[in-house]
Amino acid sequence: MSFFFFISNLLEPLSYGLCCLFLLFHIRKHNKVKWKSLMFYYFMATLLMLKAAYSKTNIEIYSLLCLLTFICMGLYFYYTIFTLWKKRLVILFCAIHTGYYIISIFLFPSPLVFDSTGYIILSTGVVLMAFMYMHQVLTNVTEEPLSLNFDFWFVSSQLVYHLGSFFIFLTYGYLTQKILISDLYSDQNRIYLSQLWRVHNVLLFLSSVIISASVLWIFFRKRLPSS
Repeated sequence: MSFFFFISNLLEPLSYGLCCLFLLFHIRKHNKVKWKSLMFYYFMATLLMLKAAYSKTNIEIYSLLCLLTFICMGLYFYYTIFTLWKKRLVILFCAIHTGYYIISIFLFPSPLVFDSTGYIILSTGVVLMAFMYMHQVLTNVTEEPLSLNFDFWFVSSQLVYHLGSFFIFLTYGYLTQKILISDLYSDQNRIYLSQLWRVHNVLLFLSSVIISASVLWIFFRKRLPSS
């Protein structure tokens, strides 16, 4: 197994699996619905990405992952955000994305290319929900340090991933359409797309490291005073 194969194919399931493992550790003492939904999401995403890594055609798997991501992230933000109008916006974002997914199934029952548009909508929605949470944090100051707030760390990790991924999805879709139109899917163009996806996977892994490190940080910091 080459290093580039690992970065291109196995870094995704590793990242999701890492998050699932540390979320399982986190909810042992913090049993909340929103964190359970995240653990379920990362568990299912790990299985889907393992299947995608060894599948000849994985476009439909990525489309399903896109929908699963928005639903689970929407559920998480719905339970995390307090303001009613923000909750309604979360429901609206989820409805828009679900509607897009259903329409795309009827229009493209067997998609030939990666659904960049769906992922652009996903990243846009998650970033907007993340900013709504950050606004809530800044306007509702509590005595708890942000460094011990898992939600703050998790939302920060999603901002890191989705802000960077937005431009990757945008570029990936543009290059794919350009290649299809010009019929120039050469080995060189395939290399360009692979390199772009490796950057995406590194961003995903970075977000998983932030999530995992935050769980350990909070666990040890809360144990420190009693030691």
